[in-house]
Amino acid sequence: MEYSIIVNLLAGGGRAKKIWQQLQSRLNELNISYQVVLTRYHGHAIDLAERIAGRFAGADDHIIMVVGGDGTLHETLNGLIKAGSSIPLAYIPAGSGNDFARGYGISPNPMTALSQILDTKHPTLINVGHYYDAIKQENGWFLNNLGIGFDAAIVSQANASKAKKRLNRWHLGNFSYLSQALSVLYNQEPFETMVQEKNGHHHPFPKTFILIASNHPYIGGGFKVAPDESLSSDTLELLVVEKRNWLITFWCLWLFSRGKLNRSRFAKCFRSPRLHYVTTSLEFAQTDGEEMGSRFMDLTLDTRRYPFWGTSLKEKSFN
Repeated sequence: MEYSIIVNLLAGGGRAKKIWQQLQSRLNELNISYQVVLTRYHGHAIDLAERIAGRFAGADDHIIMVVGGDGTLHETLNGLIKAGSSIPLAYIPAGSGNDFARGYGISPNPMTALSQILDTKHPTLINVGHYYDAIKQENGWFLNNLGIGFDAAIVSQANASKAKKRLNRWHLGNFSYLSQALSVLYNQEPFETMVQEKNGHHHPFPKTFILIASNHPYIGGGFKVAPDESLSSDTLELLVVEKRNWLITFWCLWLFSRGKLNRSRFAKCFRSPRLHYVTTSLEFAQTDGEEMGSRFMDLTLDTRRYPFWGTSLKEKSFN
């Protein structure tokens, strides 16, 4: 196999640079055929993936490997799908959250993760989420989550926080996420959401606080927001939690940190291959930890399959 490798040296607070140096030495030692390109700015991986997809269109012996965080992987996937490509995607986690790696079963050890890629004989089809925003007439794809409100505000504050870089150096990216939660908990105002099911039933949530659509269990560096979801499933899970009194709100945050919020009587879950919901106020939104800005949203979500290259530490879930 031949590899095009997209590397974000700044991922994980700069930790990706050291990881790439180790990987490059190992690839050279094994005489693996590869070309490497480095991301230079936010969104650059989208352009790089499109360019690579055009160059290797129709090739059946080419893999695109990403070395970086969930954001770099997210951009690469969107670039490939935008180009109409089905070149298999491989990943070595080097970011702060690495939630996709947990969801798929990729080792946090870079050398082991590389072996998972090099030992692969055929791609695995995984589930990826797709959204269409009718207001902006915008399409996008996600591997982990699409969140509006609480988690998106946390992402925005964590990305702007200097503490995130320090925590990344100590491999504690999830604490960056959690450390912002109390501030957001105090400042985030509830908002109105309307969820429509396939059968046409409408569910109003006038005081929405948490609104997260998930493609696999993890968010925020390892917190389980959708324990029953899997990349091998063709469904997405939408978690809706409304803001109540402070005691219940703190209890919900505690359940969130313990991976039990979706089973709480204070939460409502919708699990389906297709979801539709609308917000009626300007709210922060995020996909795979990438900020979407503050916006109104009229979302339709569904799924598709995309080839992924790499053995899974929990292979049985994909059989």
